[in-house]
Amino acid sequence: MYVIYIKANKKVTLEMKQTNYMDFVAATVATVPYGVPLYTGAIAEDLAQTFHLDLDKARKLANVYLKRLADGGTIARLKKGVYGRAKTTVFGVAVPARDEMIADTLLREGNETIGYETGAALLNRIGLSTLLPKERQIATNRYRAIIPEEARIAIKKPLAHVTTYNAPYLQMLEVLKGMHRYSIDAEYPETLVRTEIAKQGLDQAELIRYANAYLKAEELQNAIGIILGRLDEREAA
Repeated sequence: MYVIYIKANKKVTLEMKQTNYMDFVAATVATVPYGVPLYTGAIAEDLAQTFHLDLDKARKLANVYLKRLADGGTIARLKKGVYGRAKTTVFGVAVPARDEMIADTLLREGNETIGYETGAALLNRIGLSTLLPKERQIATNRYRAIIPEEARIAIKKPLAHVTTYNAPYLQMLEVLKGMHRYSIDAEYPETLVRTEIAKQGLDQAELIRYANAYLKAEELQNAIGIILGRLDEREAA
């Protein structure tokens, strides 16, 4: 903490305040674990609250001091407004995997879920397709975000505003839609989908309610058939 006695020297007072701001930002950054994204907006809010600043001024200060830390190698800029901590290893300075960090900003906000993975990569993970796409597709509330061109991530508008509760249901609807848009080469794809529904603990009635709300008419009947099991499959059992 700095105590300023030379009130007449405004320049000294200003420099000491700036030093306080820099120390505060550096200390805040130091508390964030490696691999967790740093948001300029969140640091600006902390600055504004701690130093009783106007939020616009706090944003400008946060931008200045985070850039200084990035120039010094303490953090790395991942995309506009998002940084990640760097760390020194025996091989030099390492920074978090940028694409993973960017994906995290699209999937989560604090402890809340704001997005979900979809597209061919999701179908591959479930086992419906052996296709390995070059990029991940993420449906997110931040679908207007600007992603670096070289990042292997594509973003899209979700079926509905994503919450922690509805994310797995919306994601499963994307799977049901994707079964007729992507190459599916699993031997028993519908069984795999029902297995995944059970694995995630999704309620069938709730999933059908979401399907009624967000799927097109031509998609709905087929989706319900997959969720509940075809009549011929039940009779065969």
